Amino acid sequence: MSWKDAVQPALRMLLQPDAQLDPHLEMLRLGAEHEDIEARDIVVTLALGGALVTGTLVSTDTWEYLHLRQLGDHDDTLRRVVRHAIGHLDDAAENGRRRREVDRRFLHLRDVTYRSGRTTHTLPTWRGSISAVSGWTLGEPE
Repeated sequence: MSWKDAVQPALRMLLQPDAQLDPHLEMLRLGAEHEDIEARDIVVTLALGGALVTGTLVSTDTWEYLHLRQLGDHDDTLRRVVRHAIGHLDDAAENGRRRREVDRRFLHLRDVTYRSGRTTHTLPTWRGSISAVSGWTLGEPE
C-alpha cells in the first residue's frame, strides 16, 4: 500500500473521529501499517490498567512474522500449522478471492518493556487492544 492509501483513513479519523478510538493513536497505527509512510522506529509508551508498555510500533505483518518466529522457538509443528493457515489467507488475497484486512482493534509493538509497580519485564513482541489504552505518549520513560 502506498502512503496515498493512508490519507483517506487518516482524514476520516481526524474529521469524523470514532468515539471508540483516539484519532491520533489510530493515525500512528495506520502509519505502521503503510510501509510507504516509513513510520519506522516510532517508540510509544502506553498506559494500560496501571501498567506502562513501551515499544516500537510495527505493522501487523511484521508482528505476525516475529510471532511465528517465536512460536518456532518453542514448537516447530505449531509454527508450521500457523504459517500454513496464514499462507492460505495470503494466497486467497493474491488470487482476489478474499482480502485479508488489518484488524484495527490492535496495536503491535516489538522490543517491549512492561512496567507495573516496581516490576519490569522485557518482551520481544506485544499485541494489545487499542481500547484498553487509557493514555499514551511518544518516546519512553527514563
